[in-house]
Amino acid sequence: MNREYLSEFDERDGYLNFASVGPPSLSARAVAGELLDEVALGDQSAIQIVGPAYQKARGEIADALGVEDGMATSVPSTSAGIMQIAFGLIGSGGNVVVPASEFPANRYPWLRAESVGGPEVRAVEIADGRVDPDALVDAIDGDTRLVAVSLVDYMTGFRVDVDAIAEMAGDALVLVDGIQGLGAVEAGLGSADIFVAGGQKWLRAGFSAGVMAVAPRVFDRLEPTLTGWWGVEDGYTFEVPPPHPAPATADRFLEGSPNLPGAVAAAAALGVVDVGGINEVEAAVLERSGAVLDLVRSLDAEVIAPWRSDRERAGIVTFRLPGLPATEAVDSLASAGFVVSERNGWIRVSPHATTPMRVIEAFGMALRDQVRKA
Repeated sequence: MNREYLSEFDERDGYLNFASVGPPSLSARAVAGELLDEVALGDQSAIQIVGPAYQKARGEIADALGVEDGMATSVPSTSAGIMQIAFGLIGSGGNVVVPASEFPANRYPWLRAESVGGPEVRAVEIADGRVDPDALVDAIDGDTRLVAVSLVDYMTGFRVDVDAIAEMAGDALVLVDGIQGLGAVEAGLGSADIFVAGGQKWLRAGFSAGVMAVAPRVFDRLEPTLTGWWGVEDGYTFEVPPPHPAPATADRFLEGSPNLPGAVAAAAALGVVDVGGINEVEAAVLERSGAVLDLVRSLDAEVIAPWRSDRERAGIVTFRLPGLPATEAVDSLASAGFVVSERNGWIRVSPHATTPMRVIEAFGMALRDQVRKA
């Protein structure tokens, strides 16, 4: 990795928990603070600062996600973005197909919408962890309105083939929850219809710094059910009472004023990824997660590994050690200076491109010590 990219980060060496929260970059932290400092001066109307700053950030987000300006927007979280889509389908009938193993952020919006008249939720059990067309195809029919998947599964680390899912989905919309991939592997709207991702994990943008991009046909399929005053045409024409029409842009998914500090932080974080080069960042992530994979296998750990090639994995390695409960292992590792997660009785390790290889070697020594004591 190049020095300019690495100089953006200052987390301590033992941090191996980017699938949970990624310590934000210096640029993301600085730009949000500078914006608030500018507003705090009171030298001009805040709207003179907010409008241009948001438009600039929105354009940078769109460019990073591979869409034209106007086809991307900021969202406070993955959940908030998916909620906009789920409630936009109310009244459309039909069904939504989603893997049953998805993180709750990609489950609750569909269930909440279903409970008030949205599409039926078809939760598909994925026995082998491979979220591919073969796993979902039987649940999809002519009434399927949308298929929702994660770019990278939060538990298994499996990376989906978005193009294959989109081809299999036919006329149904395809939504990709990209939070476990954006900032670590190549990610963007691509062949999907909706891409949404919080920025607090691999993107390292901090909290409330999510992004969303959409394809044009989305506007014909969704009602602006949760659109607020900022997400309409001529929102500042106060003499004309609401409702105002929603625009054919992604800003129609704003439920109110945009989260400006989050938007500028997300744009800055995406710029940092560009400095590192996503191909180089991805290669470093795969190298480090691969090293973790090798070392836990050398300890006879049980590993969740549904991938068949590097193209089907990213930065997450989930395993459990023989004779050692996951909670106990995670606590012991924390005492040794390593931050990892426990998930459903498994140990989840998630290094980033900034993780030194010597840290993974030291992590391996700590694991071996635990196994020896167990």
